[in-house]
Amino acid sequence: MIRYFNNSRVGFGGGRVEESAAKEARREINQLRDEIHSIILNLGIDPLFSWTPPSAIGGDETKIDLIEDIFDLDQFDIGPNNVLGLIDRAIGEYDSNRRSAFVRTFNPFFYLGRVLDTITDLPFIVTGILGFNREKIKASTIGRLVKGILYLIIIVAAILTILHLLNFVEPIKQFVHKLWALIKEINLAFDPDSVG
Repeated sequence: MIRYFNNSRVGFGGGRVEESAAKEARREINQLRDEIHSIILNLGIDPLFSWTPPSAIGGDETKIDLIEDIFDLDQFDIGPNNVLGLIDRAIGEYDSNRRSAFVRTFNPFFYLGRVLDTITDLPFIVTGILGFNREKIKASTIGRLVKGILYLIIIVAAILTILHLLNFVEPIKQFVHKLWALIKEINLAFDPDSVG
């Protein structure tokens, strides 16, 4: 990325004027951009940058993805240092996380989590196929809510499946019925007028 920004400059009419080294760097960046974006998101770093148009123009605050929109940052007057800072932060997070990564290699729950991530990403993959920006939808509040609900459904289904395979479903159902009856009795003892 540094090679791209060192070999290009902002033109008079906007946009970047690219030398041949910048054009080659742009091609390499485009080939790696999705992978870099995914790594940054997996590290828990938000690549979105809040941008507000100048007060003379007016307008609402917009979220700009520093990686996805890397070649359009000049139109928002966002310098390359913001992108380089994001990359440096991701590299620092990765380096500090190296020991944990080694432990995760042998942790089966890590791989279970990856499987759950893949399953809960299916709706976002479909939205990407339909032409929407998958990563932006996934990072939005509604996207995180949908992902959380899907996680919860999958975990409950997995627990119920395990309980069923271990023949614990019937005893648990009986326990829940007894507990419910006990709650009704307690409720009637404190409030005889209430009907359960």
